[in-house]
Amino acid sequence: MRKNIQKSGHPYGYIIGLIIILVVVLGVFYRNDQYGTLQIESLDENLIIFIDNQRKTAKQDINPQFELKSGEHTVVISKDRFWPWIKEIEIKKEKSTKIQPFFIPQNTSGLLIGKEDSEYTQITSLFQKNLISDEAYSDISDVNQTLKTSITAIDFYKNRKDVVIISSGDGIYALEIGSENIQNFQPIYKGINPIFVKKDSSSIYVLDNDNLMIVNY
Repeated sequence: MRKNIQKSGHPYGYIIGLIIILVVVLGVFYRNDQYGTLQIESLDENLIIFIDNQRKTAKQDINPQFELKSGEHTVVISKDRFWPWIKEIEIKKEKSTKIQPFFIPQNTSGLLIGKEDSEYTQITSLFQKNLISDEAYSDISDVNQTLKTSITAIDFYKNRKDVVIISSGDGIYALEIGSENIQNFQPIYKGINPIFVKKDSSSIYVLDNDNLMIVNY
C-alpha cells in the first residue's frame, strides 16, 4: 500500500529569502546615508538646471529639490535672456543644502534723464554722498583686495546680504560674496566711468561722466 508523502519546505529557502530582504533593506539605508538634499530657493518656474553637466527635471517648479550623493557638485542654473548662475557646492550626508541663485538680464534696459528734467538736480545730489556701503564692502573677503581697491560704489543687491552691486572701472556688476572664491560676477552696465545709487529693489541711478540714467536689472 502506497502513501502520499508531502515534502516539507527546505529551510534554506527561507534563509535565502531573509538574506535577500536584509540586503535590500540595508542597501536602502546605506544609500540614504550617503545622500543629501539640494534645495534651490527660487519662485521662478522657468529655470534650466544642470548638475554635474546633466540636465535635471524638477519634481516641482517652485523651490525644486534634488537628492544628490554626498560630495562636491557643480550646479548651473539659467533662464532665457539672463546670465547663467554657476555654483560649486558641497552636499553633506543626510543634510539639506540650500542655494539661492540670482539673475541679471543679458540686455538691461535703461532711461536717460536729461538736465532739463525736473528731477535731474535732486537725483544728481544723491551722488554727493558716500557711495560705499561699509557693511557691503566689509563683507568682501580681503583675499580679493585688488577688486576691493577698484570699487567706486557698492551696495547690496535687492534685499539680499550675500550679493552686492559694485561699480569698478568701466562697468557695474552684481557679484556673490560670503566666500573667498567669487563664483558669480554678472554685468549690469558697461560704460566709461560709471558710479551708481540704488533707486529701488530692481533699478539703480547711474551717473557716467555727464550722463544720468535709470538702469533696470
